[in-house]
Amino acid sequence: MARVRRRLEKLKLSTLYSFALCAKGSTEDHSKIGTAGFSRVVYVNDPDRHEEEGFRYPRNEVSTTKYSLVTFVPKSLFEQFRRVANFYFLVSGILTLTPLAPYSAVSALLPLSVVITATMLKEGVEDWRRKQQDIELNNRIVKVHRGNGSFEETKWKYIKIGDVIKVEKDNFFPADLILLSSNYPDGICYVETMNLDGETNLKIKQALEVTSDLQEDGDFTNLRQIIKCEDPNANLYSFVGTMDYKGMRHPLSPQQLLLRDSKLRNTDYIYGAVIFTGHDTKVMQNATEPPSKRSKIEKKMDYIIYLLLCSLLGIALLGSVFFGIWTKADLRNGELKRWYLRPDDSTVFYDPKRAPLASFCHLLTALMLYNYFIPISLYISIEMVKILQAVFINQDIDMYDEESDKPTHARTSNLNEELGQVDTILSDKTGTLTCNMMEFIKCSIAGTAYGQSVTEVEKAMALRKGVPLGDEIEAGGHKEKQIEESPHVKGFNLKDPRIMDGNWIHEPNKDVIRDFFRLLAICHTCIPEVDETDKVSYEAESPDEAAFVIAARELGFEFYKRTQTSIVIRERDPNQNVADYQYRKYELLNVLEFSSSRRRMSVIVKEPEPEGRILLFSKGADSVMFTRLAPDGRKFEEETKRHINEYSDSGLRTLVLAYRVLDEKEYENFAEKFRTAKISGSADRDEQIGEAADSIERDLILLGATAVEDKLQKGVPECIDKLAQAGIKIWVLTGDKMETAINIGFACSLLRQGMTQIIIALEAPDIIALEKNGDKDSIAKASKQSVMGQIEDGIKQVPTLGQSSTESFALIIDGKSLTYALEDDVKFKFLDLAVKCASVICCRSSPKQKALVTRLVKHSDKVTLAIGDGANDVGMLQEADIGVGISGVEGMQVAYFDAL
Repeated sequence: MARVRRRLEKLKLSTLYSFALCAKGSTEDHSKIGTAGFSRVVYVNDPDRHEEEGFRYPRNEVSTTKYSLVTFVPKSLFEQFRRVANFYFLVSGILTLTPLAPYSAVSALLPLSVVITATMLKEGVEDWRRKQQDIELNNRIVKVHRGNGSFEETKWKYIKIGDVIKVEKDNFFPADLILLSSNYPDGICYVETMNLDGETNLKIKQALEVTSDLQEDGDFTNLRQIIKCEDPNANLYSFVGTMDYKGMRHPLSPQQLLLRDSKLRNTDYIYGAVIFTGHDTKVMQNATEPPSKRSKIEKKMDYIIYLLLCSLLGIALLGSVFFGIWTKADLRNGELKRWYLRPDDSTVFYDPKRAPLASFCHLLTALMLYNYFIPISLYISIEMVKILQAVFINQDIDMYDEESDKPTHARTSNLNEELGQVDTILSDKTGTLTCNMMEFIKCSIAGTAYGQSVTEVEKAMALRKGVPLGDEIEAGGHKEKQIEESPHVKGFNLKDPRIMDGNWIHEPNKDVIRDFFRLLAICHTCIPEVDETDKVSYEAESPDEAAFVIAARELGFEFYKRTQTSIVIRERDPNQNVADYQYRKYELLNVLEFSSSRRRMSVIVKEPEPEGRILLFSKGADSVMFTRLAPDGRKFEEETKRHINEYSDSGLRTLVLAYRVLDEKEYENFAEKFRTAKISGSADRDEQIGEAADSIERDLILLGATAVEDKLQKGVPECIDKLAQAGIKIWVLTGDKMETAINIGFACSLLRQGMTQIIIALEAPDIIALEKNGDKDSIAKASKQSVMGQIEDGIKQVPTLGQSSTESFALIIDGKSLTYALEDDVKFKFLDLAVKCASVICCRSSPKQKALVTRLVKHSDKVTLAIGDGANDVGMLQEADIGVGISGVEGMQVAYFDAL
C-alpha cells in the first residue's frame, strides 16, 4: 500500500482539472480587509500572540445543550411554571402556608413537588445526553504543532486560533482552517461536505502555490504568517482574506477554506492554519439555539385551564360576596343576628366590623378549597402516559435497524401526541430519502437497451397499478428469465447475459459497445489504488464516477493506472474462457472536467499504436449532448432518447456518451487556444477556457446512455405515496444541485409525470451579466425583483381554493432564490405559493435556510415534522414542531437532537 501511496504522491492532481481550480484568487473585493466586518487577524504558528495583541477569540469547545449547571434550575423552573396550572398550584401551595388554608400545606405542595421534580429530572436526563455528545466531540484528537516541527495529539477543545494542525484521511476538521499543503505536491485535497450541505460529491480544495511545498512536519518549525480575513459569518460558500508570507501578500478564496465538520477524503493528510474556532466557525454560525418546544395539546390545555380558572374565580367571588354581606349583617346596631357564631368575639376572618377584609380572606380560602377544578392528577397522568409511550416507541421492533443494531430512541416525550397531527413533513434528501449509494443498473448502447434489473420506482409504480412483477422482466423488447443471482458488487447491478462475461462480442454493434465501455473506463477523474494482490479499488469525487469505472471493470475494461500523462486500461479478451488481459496505455492529453454550468465532461487521449488516433470521449446531460452531435453521428438518437425517457420514468439518473476522432492539426489549434486561456490573467479567463472547450466538444458521434440508480432507503416511494394519500404535504430541503434533487424527486414519487413544475431560479441572462460586473447592490436588487416576479407568476398558475383543478403542482427553488424569498416582504407570498403545491423542493439550501424555511412553514399554524441525518439538519429539526434525527452515514450529531 505504501508503494501505491508513493506513486499517488508524485501525481499532480491539478492536471486533472481545467475548471475547478482555474480561479486562483477570489472574485471578492480584498480591499475591504481591515474594515468593519473584515477585521480578523490570525498569527499563524504563534497562537499566544493574539492575547498579547489584545484579541479575544473564543475557545474551540462547543456546547449544544439547553442548560448548564448554573442555568439548569432557574431555566427548568421557568419552563415548568410556563404551564398555567403549575403556576396556579404554586400560588395555591404558598397560600396553604398561611392560616387561610382549609387543609395542610403538605397535601398541596407534595403532589406539585413530585410533578415538577419528575419533569425537571426528565429534562435534565435528555439534556445530559446532548452534553455527552458535546463531550465526545470536544475530546476528539487531532495533531497540533507544538514547536520544533513536533506535532502532538491534542483534544479539539484545546485548539487555538493560529495553531497549525495536521488532519489525516477520513477525519473531520476540528475548526475552520486555511489549507497550507497536503501530501500531494500541488496542495490538492478532497473534502466531503455532506455534514454541511448534504452533497455527496467531493469538493476539490487547493493550497496557495507559495505554501504547497510545506510537505513535512519539520517544515513548520520557523513558519510565520499573518492571515487577515472576514469576521465570523454563516455564509458557507464565500470567504475573503489575505495571507502575508515571505514579504508578499497573497489573496485567499473559498478554494483554501476547510470548514469544521467536513471530512478529509482521498488524501493522506493536510496541514492547515486555524482561523475560526468554536462558535465562530461557519457550521456553528448556522446553528440555532436549542428551543423549548411545547405540543399543541399542552398549549390547548393552558387555554382550558384559563377557562377553568375563570369559572373557579367566578364561583369563589360569588360565594365571597354573599359571605361578606351575611357577615356584615351578623352585627347590626349592637344586635347579634347569628349569635351562635359569636360575631362579637371573632377573628378577622369572621369580623362583621371588617366585612370587606373577611370577604377577601374568604375568597382566598375558597380558591384553595375549590382547586379540584384544576386537577393536578391530570398532569401526573399525562406525564406518565407520555413516558410510557416513549418506552413503547423505544421498544418498537418495527423501528429497529438490524444493520446498525440501533433501536428508536425518543429523546423527549413532550411531543408524542403531535405525531398524529402532522400536516407538513420537511425532509433532508441525502442519507434520509437516499442511501448515498449509486448503482450502474441499465444502459442503452447503439440503440439497444441492456439491463434487466428492476428499480425501486418501477416496483412502486407496479404496486400502485396492481401489476405484480413476476420472474420475467421485459428487456430489449423481449422477455427473458432473470439470471441467477451472482455475488453483488457495490456500485454495479447490471444483469443482462447479452453483454456480461464477454458475450458483447456476439452483438451486432460490438465495435460501438467496445467504445462505450472504453469511454466509461477513461472519461473520469478517479484515482486507482492497486493492492498487493493486484486488486484495484477506486477513489472518486462522486458515487456516480465510482459506479462508472466499477461497471467498466465488471464488463472487462478495467481502469488500472493513472499518471499525469497516461491512463492504462486492462482489457479482458472476450474470446478467451480464461482471464487473458491486454494492457492498453492511452496518452492523456487533456481533461475537461464536469461542472454544473457545462453539464458535461470530456477527456482527450491518444490511442496506443497501431491505431494512434486522437480521441475525445465525452459524457453529459442529454439536454447538452444531443445538440453537440454531428449530422452523421445521430444514427441511434431516437432510440436512445426513448430509452432515456424510460430510464427517467424509472427514477434513474442518465448520462449520454459520445466521442469523436480529432485530426492532429485540429487538436494542435485547440491545445494552443486552451493553453493561452489557462495562463491568461484577464478577468474573463474562465470564459476563455470555456469557449476553448466548447469549440472542441462538437460534432460528436453518439454511443449510447447510462442509467444509474441512486438507491433509495427501503420503502421510500411507498411511504411518500401513502403520506400523499393521507393529505400530508412533503417538502425536501437539500444542499444538492437542482438537477440531482429533481431526479430524486421522481425516484421517490415526490414528483410525478404530468405534474406541473414551477421552477424559481436566478439563471436569467441579465442576472448573470450583473454577476460578472460584480456590483453587489445591483445584483441584489435585480435578483429580488426576479424572484418576486417568478413567485407572482407561480401564484397565477396555481388555482385558488375555490377553483377546482385536477392538475397538481410542484415548486422547485434554488438556494440563491431562496435567500430573497425568505426576506420579510417576500416570504409570505412564497409561503402562499408553496402551501398550494403538492410538493416543494428547496435546492442548494444552507443549514440556516433550512431552519428559516421550517420557521416560515410554522406560520401556517400546521404541525410540522422535520427529518434529517446530518449536522446540517440540526437547525431544521430544532425549528420544527417535531424533529426526527436519523443515525445515518452523514454523522451522529443530529441523532442527539429533538423529539424522536
